[in-house]
Amino acid sequence: MMKLRLLLSCCLLLAAALFSSTAAAAPALRLIVQEGTSSSGEADYSTKKYQPLANQLSAYLKREVQVVGLSPLRQFDPEPMRQGDIFLVRPNSVAGMAIQSLGFVPVVGLDSGTKTQVLMMGSANLKRALKSPEELKKLRFAMPPADSETAHDAMRMLEQMGVRPEQMTVYNVKLQATIPFALENKLADVGVVKSDATVTPKMGTAGYIVLAESEKKAPWVVLASKKVPDEVRDQLRVAMQAMMNNPEQKSTLQSLRIQSVQDVNAQMYLDAYKRYLGK
Repeated sequence: MMKLRLLLSCCLLLAAALFSSTAAAAPALRLIVQEGTSSSGEADYSTKKYQPLANQLSAYLKREVQVVGLSPLRQFDPEPMRQGDIFLVRPNSVAGMAIQSLGFVPVVGLDSGTKTQVLMMGSANLKRALKSPEELKKLRFAMPPADSETAHDAMRMLEQMGVRPEQMTVYNVKLQATIPFALENKLADVGVVKSDATVTPKMGTAGYIVLAESEKKAPWVVLASKKVPDEVRDQLRVAMQAMMNNPEQKSTLQSLRIQSVQDVNAQMYLDAYKRYLGK
């Protein structure tokens, strides 16, 4: 009887040790999401929006993936980024900062199926005004926060058209979704939006046209923290690619406006960050 009890105790201890070892080998991964000013809401909006993606990654990686949306108003805040293992980021310059300053590594690019650019949109009768610096000075521009990538790109475009920042009338809004309101109520003449923002096609339907556009942007990107082992990065890459070959999971990605997964290199995001810094 004593031998049987001893055997059972040993088995229980072994099972507990194996369970503990397995749990320790597969801790939860933290997926952080930064949609930038293209987002239709604050941090909690992105958290809910990307939960289905986190669920699918959990199934592939055989460990819990916890999703946390980041505030679009604090795009370049490094502290929340440091808390992430996986970083899904839309603004190219934010990705570049995470790569350069925090050691993140590109895993895959996420193509939205749209040529991603910064657009200046307004009434068709303003098309000619954008060719004249003097006329440009008379216009009022509604654009995202001054420290956002989109606003930086827009200001650079206007400077190339011959207008200095201090000569412009600019109203900054928190989210691009507010910009149609500014145009409809005659609070601004021109709205600055990203081509892949949810609000952009709605503005086209409302009769606003593209007056000017920036160069094409790099795709959205999934980054992995330097603390994530190479093996897990490879698993993440394979998982994202596999989802595109599964009709149900592909549908989930498409609901997030992800049309394809592709290889990317760090340099295109580092270059975007340099442009953001004015270098």
